[in-house]
Amino acid sequence: MQALCKLVRATASVLFLSLSLAAWGSGITAVPPAAYVPSPIEKANGPARPIVSQPARTIVLPAASAAELAKLKAVNTVNAKNADTKRSLAIGVARDLPQRDREIRGSALTWTPVADGGVAARIDVTSPGAKGIRVALSLQATDPDVTVRVSGPGSDAPVFGPYPANRIAELARTEGAYWTPVIEGDTASIEIHAPADVPVDSIALTIVRVSHLALAGEALRKIDAKILDIGTAGSCEVDVACVADPTPALFNTAKSVAKMLYTDPDGTTYTCTGTLINDSLASMTAYFFTANHCINSQARASTLNTYWFFDAVACNSKAVPPYALLTGGATLLGRSEDYDWSLLRLRDAPPAGAMFSAWRAESLATGVTAYTMHHPEGDLTKWSQGVTQGYHTYNDGSTFMQMKWNLGSTEPGSSGAGLFTLQANGGYYELRGGLFGGAASCTNRAGIDVFSRLDNAAPMLRQYLTPNVPNPNGEVIVVEFYNAMLDHYFMTSNPAEIADLDAGVHPGWVRTGLRFLAYGNPALAPPGATPVCRFYLLPAVGDSHFYSGDPSECAATAAKFGNAWTEESPAVFWIVLPDKTTGACPTGLRAVYRFFHTAATNHRYTAEVDIRDDLASTPGWVAEGYGPDAAIMCSPTD
Repeated sequence: MQALCKLVRATASVLFLSLSLAAWGSGITAVPPAAYVPSPIEKANGPARPIVSQPARTIVLPAASAAELAKLKAVNTVNAKNADTKRSLAIGVARDLPQRDREIRGSALTWTPVADGGVAARIDVTSPGAKGIRVALSLQATDPDVTVRVSGPGSDAPVFGPYPANRIAELARTEGAYWTPVIEGDTASIEIHAPADVPVDSIALTIVRVSHLALAGEALRKIDAKILDIGTAGSCEVDVACVADPTPALFNTAKSVAKMLYTDPDGTTYTCTGTLINDSLASMTAYFFTANHCINSQARASTLNTYWFFDAVACNSKAVPPYALLTGGATLLGRSEDYDWSLLRLRDAPPAGAMFSAWRAESLATGVTAYTMHHPEGDLTKWSQGVTQGYHTYNDGSTFMQMKWNLGSTEPGSSGAGLFTLQANGGYYELRGGLFGGAASCTNRAGIDVFSRLDNAAPMLRQYLTPNVPNPNGEVIVVEFYNAMLDHYFMTSNPAEIADLDAGVHPGWVRTGLRFLAYGNPALAPPGATPVCRFYLLPAVGDSHFYSGDPSECAATAAKFGNAWTEESPAVFWIVLPDKTTGACPTGLRAVYRFFHTAATNHRYTAEVDIRDDLASTPGWVAEGYGPDAAIMCSPTD
């Protein structure tokens, strides 16, 4: 491995503010790292403890069968056969409860008086043999002062919460369930607290399902082969503590990397890797970069637990490190199916000592030395070094950086891990993308891995990563939302509408994470750009929206369907149109496709080729754009 000079720093809290931001014309393409500095208004949670010593209800599932545990092996076997998506690691299997144990009325529980004058009741849920457990809850909307806390067995077990019951009710309504943090051991205690003026018979709890984790806590650093039979982290993997001549830059990068644990709505729990990244303001906002195939929905993002400083305490040590755990989940800000990147904002503040990684959104030449930090098989943080192999282009037009490793490798659980290059003066490492997948492993040293490209993602994320950058083209982000109750999609570039939908002013709408660029100012748009009209389908006949960048189609819609569709705006943004015969977009622009769902009376617009192809093959969706691929608009890409 390349020898690195030893540097000594007096403190790790340097903000690197003396380092300039790299600029390309008017756009920032590189941002230095920053040490996390807690806000003075942040308050640490007090030592919350359970307030009920005995459960009012005990639910014990049967022991997990061999067939249930075999589901984990099956999921990981399927992933391993698909080189492009093999690296998310399933570690927990869903288990359903008997109907009699699912729905619990407050009137059926024994409530214990507590010191504040209210009452509390505790429900214990056990999945025998689990190394860890997560419970999916649903609550009816209730008094805003009703709260829920969750803990594990033992007097020293951490207590999570209190969580407002209405927040759990909202998550259950929009995402199907609220998933508790990971509880070590096989039993989760769910404690409900109600103020004195709240009748307990107004409280109704549903236990949707349980995720039985085959590894958790200390066991997360290795796979239990007897349970999963999928092996341990490969022998070629290198602990960060084993890197020769380590520098502060290396250790600072490790402080930006976290192991991810999240649960799918179906109850399967997975592990991946992600990176905390800085913005151009050093705002201390907890932006977290990973792979789309890890976090591709708000439902998954809400369940996210992150393990920080999960590093070997010494070279090849198997001791459990003093890691920090965040359980608050995350907000999905943006993602791409085609390019496999996802940007989240953690709902918890980063732990003390965390670092915001530097990043650089520029192309990478072939033959460049690059590195990754990751959690193969959920193990302690590993360090791999290799050489870039140029770009690989997929059928959907997306391009990924290829890597061949000469030190270490990657494995399931490494998904989303950052690809880093050493900054020119050697002071820090810069994030360049995240692990999509590949064939590399400790048993396939010649295998090639592929990483997403931050330079492709950055234009779609400038409002977060470079909010102080000029916008000479007047571009705006068009954000997609979905409402499961209506089975409708909706898109908007209006900041006030986006804020209202994010805040739940219009209930039921959740970001899909998908987005594309448009023009917000006709004076700055390219020649030939046209206004996009927006029509609203009256509730009596569908309650939906329709957009078109073709002035003649806008006029025809008003003339032909004016009794049902009302024009809300003649110009919500501006866009370039594709060739109306071929559907081709001008060079440098990305096609946006339009589909109509005949049963739901709803249009969907997407710039993702993979989603276009899914819609084209899904009964009920009809392509409405130009040319064979249904292109309806052409979106800028930078």
